[in-house]
Parts: sequence; structure tokens; C-alpha cells
Amino acid sequence: MKTQKHLMFGQAKAVIVILLIAIGLYWSGGVLPVRADQDKVNKQLYMKKATYVGMDTCAQCHDKEYKEYKLSTHARIFVKNDTTGAEGCEICHGPGSIHVDNGGGIGVGIINPKKDPEICFTCHTDKKMQFRLPYHHPVLEGKMSCTDCHDAHGIDVAPWTATSENGVNEVCFKCHTDKRGPFIWAHDALKEGCTTCHQVHGSVNDKMLIARDYNLCLRCHATVSFPFMGDSNHVGQWQSATCWSQNCHQAVHGSNFSQHLRY
Repeated sequence: MKTQKHLMFGQAKAVIVILLIAIGLYWSGGVLPVRADQDKVNKQLYMKKATYVGMDTCAQCHDKEYKEYKLSTHARIFVKNDTTGAEGCEICHGPGSIHVDNGGGIGVGIINPKKDPEICFTCHTDKKMQFRLPYHHPVLEGKMSCTDCHDAHGIDVAPWTATSENGVNEVCFKCHTDKRGPFIWAHDALKEGCTTCHQVHGSVNDKMLIARDYNLCLRCHATVSFPFMGDSNHVGQWQSATCWSQNCHQAVHGSNFSQHLRY
């Protein structure tokens, strides 16, 4: 009985500690920014007293975007029993009455995700948290936007990503041109895409890697875990550094000089 009481007391203490941490984060700004960002979006959407006009109204001027959207991943969004009138274009761009009444115009009475990704985060909350990890693309800093990598209207996209299937790495190569090649010996992982090794929104590991050490390589190269491969003792090498950081396989994306991607 005494042990059970001690266990219950310990559990109660743990709950209290967690609550105190959560309250501390809230008042210190650890949670508040998320709420503030949501308030910002709500102000953009509703404080101007705009109303929803429907996709057919949008299509009168934006026929190209309308046709693309109908074939896009985002077009699959459906909110059952929704009573607001938000559908199609206005799910992301907000109610369009002010935009229409002013005769259109860039940024007039409408939300532009290219300028402010907060509207994306109203649905993709997990991605916003990833952008808060130590190593991340600078979206929250305002140096990038979701639309730099994703085409919200895109019709040729990989499922659930809004990135093009026409070259799995093309969106990355727009900025990381040195990784494009061509290489005489290219890393086969590039054929599967950069996300084979990188968590592209954010990671706890440098260079946004999925794993920080040789375990990243062993996800594909499991056979090199055998202690002796010819004259090389891979296990012995792993005790001191990773596959790419000890002057071995430095050209991890591809090489023009070594089929083992050494340099």
C-alpha cells in the first residue's frame, strides 16, 4: 500500500511539473508566438469584414490558376458540414469580396502565401514546428517562403508534397546548384531524392540530415557493417568519425574522380 501511494504521489508530481513547464513556456514566449501568428491570419481574413465569393468568381479573372487548381492536390480538401463558405481558392487566399470590389490587384484584399506563409501553417502545423528546430530552412526568418519550394496550384506533383515529379530534386537544385552535377559517379541516393538523407523543413542534425552519424549511410549500405571488407575495417573507422568526415567518402553527392565518392 505504501509503495502504491508513493507511485501515485510521484505521478502527481510529474503532472504538476509538466503543467508548470507549459505555463512557463507560454508566459516566456515559447507558446505565445503560435497563438499570435494565428491571430495575425484571423485579422487578415476577418477583421476587414470580407465575405466569400466562390471559385466561379475567381475564375473570371484567374482562369489559368483555376484550371490548375482543379487538378492539384489542394483541390482534394473538403471540410464536411462547413458553413463559412470557404472552399477552393479562398481556403488559402481568404474571403475575396474586398479583392473583387477593388477590381483585383496584387495583394489587394487577399492573402498571398508567397509573401506570408502563416496561412500555410494553419493546416501544416507540424511543418512550422520543424522550422523551429536548430537546423532549418529560414522560412520563419522571412528569407524564404513555402512557395519557393512548393507549387500550391501544381498539377505535376508528388502526392501530398506539391513538389514536382518532373525531376525529384529540381526544387532543391534551384538553390543548391553545386549538388546538381552531372557527375561521372553520382550517389545513387540522388535518384530517390534529397529527402533520402535530408529532413528538408528542419532537423536536430547539422545540414538537416536524418541521422548525424554513420547510421545515415547504413540505412542503405547495410553490408559495410561487416567488420572486414577487404583491407578496410569500417567498424574501426566509425569509432573516430562519420563516413564523410574523415577523408574517406567526402563527395557524398557525386564525384568525377572516384567511384567510391572519396573526393
